[in-house]
Amino acid sequence: MFNKTIELVGATLTQDGLGQMVETPTYRKVYTKLKSVPQSEFFAAGQTDIKPSVCFIVRTGEYDGEKKIRYNGAIYSIYRTYDTKNEMTELYCEVRTGG
Repeated sequence: MFNKTIELVGATLTQDGLGQMVETPTYRKVYTKLKSVPQSEFFAAGQTDIKPSVCFIVRTGEYDGEKKIRYNGAIYSIYRTYDTKNEMTELYCEVRTGG
């Protein structure tokens, strides 16, 4: 079932030499299942100028509120999540212009 991998993109804050807080991305690999984005999602997302690209299903316990993922070298923004009855979370993603 889970035959793909994605990297959930988080961030850590560290202090640089000037005392400024710098955000550094962190990547955590999880197994996922690729799901087709339903037509109704394209319609609903289009009302807010979002262009759905892909939907990934991950185990709910592995998702920690990240806002981005990396898949096949591209960075996707997670614009909506949906928790299913069987402890899975659907991550609806889009590729934003400029990465």
